Amino acid sequence: MFFKKLFFTFTIDNIHSHNIFITMRKLILVLFLISFSSPIKADYWTQKANFAGLNRADATGFAIGNKCYIGTGYIGVYATDWWEYDPITDVWTQKANYGGSGIIEAVSFAIGSRGYVLSSPSGNDFWQYDPSANTWAAMDTFPGSQRQAAVAFAIDNKGYITTGLYTTSMADLWEYDPATDSWLQKSSLPGPARHYACGFSIGTSGYIGTGTNFSSGNMNDFWQWDQATDAWTQMANVPGPPRIEASAFAVGGFGYIGMGSNAGNYYSDFYQYDPVNNTWTQKANFIGGPREEATQFAMGQFGFVGTGYDGVTSGVMKNDFWEYHPEDSTTNVQELSLNQNMNIFPNPMQSETTISFQQELLSYKPVLQIWDANGKLVKKIHLTKNECVLSRGSLNSGNYKVRLIGEKNVIATRSLIVIE
Repeated sequence: MFFKKLFFTFTIDNIHSHNIFITMRKLILVLFLISFSSPIKADYWTQKANFAGLNRADATGFAIGNKCYIGTGYIGVYATDWWEYDPITDVWTQKANYGGSGIIEAVSFAIGSRGYVLSSPSGNDFWQYDPSANTWAAMDTFPGSQRQAAVAFAIDNKGYITTGLYTTSMADLWEYDPATDSWLQKSSLPGPARHYACGFSIGTSGYIGTGTNFSSGNMNDFWQWDQATDAWTQMANVPGPPRIEASAFAVGGFGYIGMGSNAGNYYSDFYQYDPVNNTWTQKANFIGGPREEATQFAMGQFGFVGTGYDGVTSGVMKNDFWEYHPEDSTTNVQELSLNQNMNIFPNPMQSETTISFQQELLSYKPVLQIWDANGKLVKKIHLTKNECVLSRGSLNSGNYKVRLIGEKNVIATRSLIVIE
């Protein structure tokens, strides 16, 4: 009743002023969207079910499709156990043990429907995990030096491993192609060699920063590697003090780095990197407390951090698990999630799905955008009706964000899962 009365008052009072009427009509639409949405805050952390394995540090993990995976690490011995997390049910399930010997400070990445783990701290064996079959398979041996505390990321169906430690710090970069099960060396990091760094990928670029080596000490410099040119560029330094063993992931076109330690000081601070403007912004502190050597990754529109060494009590290992909710990466709107203004069915989809939204939103000449988990715009459709059929086409299995853009603002958004 309030909505009807508000509409009547605006239209009568401004009937002689076309421009004001249009402004009021937009205000009414905003009120309409708010009244029929379930707003959720952004830039905050939510604690999820504790990791179900033993408390640990130096584990590794990744996300595939709509599931997360954590395993290996230090539990008093080098571990091989492997666990799957379902964010929908908030439940952990033990899976087949890692295929190699126990490892710590290993690196991993996911490509398509498979995950990949490099043995660490010794050995060059490289393993593929198939979650659908729950099996591990040995792949082409890593040709670089054996190492621990390296950085890994994936770009456009290729995996990358760089830096790390084995008797000395390293700066080399290696590319893995799962289509041919082969490795290719790329340009080394031109900055100081390092270990205990962190990184992520956004679009066609990889980013690494922080870390340490035996001559330079701890660092907070930050570097971009471009896949197309195989060239490195130094970017704006990571804010805060130099640090090691920090956590990093990328969500919605932004990168995030935080936590870690420096000379016995442990941190819970957390920063967002904007690759378009090469700027950093401090975000909500990690509320799990000061932490280093945690496991971290992104899935869909959220980041996840768990396990690691407690920064309050020395030597204590953790099993808590946290989900980070960033702001909307297209508009930086931090308070509204207009997820009820659009419907997607079926979701998850295999071959096609129908996307529909409120008829009133057509007045904004909406554009449908599909963004992948790396923050890359993969599809754009100009809409003339409030319903469209989206075919899978070239979309790989995984998590996507569907946005309805009207007059440069997000007016509806939902997550989409694509499965085989």
